[in-house]
Amino acid sequence: MIRKLAVLATALILTACIPGEIRAPIAVQEAERDVVRFGDISFTKLADGVWQHTSYLDLPGIGPVPSNGLLVVDGDRTLLVDTAWTDAQTDLILRWAETVLTKPVSTALVTHAHKDKMGGIAALHQANIATWAHPVTNVDGPANGFEPARNTFRFNGDGWATGAGAASFSPLKIYYPGGAHTADNITVGIPAKSIAFGGCMIKASSSRTLGNLADAVPEAYAQSVRNFDAAFPDAAIIAMSHSPAESRKAIARTIDLADDL
Repeated sequence: MIRKLAVLATALILTACIPGEIRAPIAVQEAERDVVRFGDISFTKLADGVWQHTSYLDLPGIGPVPSNGLLVVDGDRTLLVDTAWTDAQTDLILRWAETVLTKPVSTALVTHAHKDKMGGIAALHQANIATWAHPVTNVDGPANGFEPARNTFRFNGDGWATGAGAASFSPLKIYYPGGAHTADNITVGIPAKSIAFGGCMIKASSSRTLGNLADAVPEAYAQSVRNFDAAFPDAAIIAMSHSPAESRKAIARTIDLADDL
């Protein structure tokens, strides 16, 4: 039994972006922020019309591991950045957007091919939501057991999404900084709200490690974070996958850690 639990934990870690750090209990973390609960999903308001969704997966020997994404209200619709860990959790996010925000999710993207970012993509397809991903994500996703997104972003030489993909997410800006946490990690900016989402590539300013590097591109990591930094110079709020949103100090700390790879 112990061996089976160890194997399960290892498998889950390799399909997610687990930072190798101990966290305070969930209740303590949420008490420090303005958090709304809906079922087992947490929602934190980052700005008017911008919410961070947080889902948890309980890993043996580790405990509940949070994963964050975004909901961005745009007119009568909501744009979703990343699913929850599971289809059931992602269903809750969709229900919350429809019943609480009263703006159903119409379009979604996943930022790379790990469980914490696209584990609930089947729920999006069941709800007939348009899904988008990096070309590599749509190859690696099925290899990791996930449905591919139904649409594929195209990026220009400067890393910006172009064409129908870019238009589908306006006013968000979709940016590929280069390989870092994974070869396919993409990032998202919301210029009107001074927010940028670095996904699993960016770590908190208090982080001691870069977390899971099983699928990383270590030789490019630091430069890719610098590219993200330059792409969204006016973003005062930096959101990320496994820690609360904070200042640009998170970018600086991630660069410091990546320079040591």
